[in-house]
Amino acid sequence: MSSFAPEPVALTPDAWHGRLAETCTQMLQQKRQIILCITGKSGAGKSTLGKLLRKKGLPGISPRKIGVIDDGVLAVPLLGIFTRRIKSRSQERDNLAPFLHFLRRKKLVVYVNSKPERRLERCDVALRLRLPEEIRAQRLRERDHDGEARFRKTLHSSDEVGIPADHVFDLCLVASHDRAPSEESVGSVTKASAT
Repeated sequence: MSSFAPEPVALTPDAWHGRLAETCTQMLQQKRQIILCITGKSGAGKSTLGKLLRKKGLPGISPRKIGVIDDGVLAVPLLGIFTRRIKSRSQERDNLAPFLHFLRRKKLVVYVNSKPERRLERCDVALRLRLPEEIRAQRLRERDHDGEARFRKTLHSSDEVGIPADHVFDLCLVASHDRAPSEESVGSVTKASAT
């Protein structure tokens, strides 16, 4: 663990959203906007969790008040029925400057990236997702045409949280073989089949 971030607090699959919401709402009492970074290795479920937060929100934080930037893309609702995608992929530290105009009314900015420290100086909350390697490998193989190569490339890479944060959490959500877990499987651990 980095010297500039606290030791991670383990979240349980059945109570992660309540604890995360509690931390975020407490911080929002003192700040107008906070940044939550979702980090972890490829195939750990970062994008799936980001999408869930964008669609469902957190207890006490409406989805309308959450902006999710995943892989350099921000989905912005347009007229309530369309979605405009704002793209700005960058390896430079710009603190999400290209998105600031679209995020000014958001209370919670969720940045989904395996290395958020490349683009942000710091965040308020870091959430590191983890999966058993065999499940992560299976998800990557099923999801991507180059999944096996991506798995091998990241097998021995560090998933250390490298961004300064006020709060750091660890979470392992094991869902079924489907990439998009149901609401029930996000709230509880579903055992993957051994076959």
